Amino acid sequence: MAEVPSDIQSVFLDRIERRVKILKTLLDAGLGVYQSAEEQQRRRAIDQVVRMTARQSELPQLKPETLAKAYDIVASHLEAMQKVLPHDVQYRNRVRKSW
Repeated sequence: MAEVPSDIQSVFLDRIERRVKILKTLLDAGLGVYQSAEEQQRRRAIDQVVRMTARQSELPQLKPETLAKAYDIVASHLEAMQKVLPHDVQYRNRVRKSW
């Protein structure tokens, strides 16, 4: 049996990894999640997903570095999905940001 992480930072990052497995499954199936073309909206949405994944009791104890690492994990999985979106969606997003 796998060893369960004991500190809050590790537990949270482990939970993030388990949550992004669904994104990997969707990508393997050829599906993607549409992200807003606006950079600020994308950042807010990903940040909200990361914060909602944390338990209320552990959120005040999480270090900014841990939240940033979780943000990067989620963002990298979402960005990988952009290649499977229809070309018109990719084009609109590239106008604002090059994927």
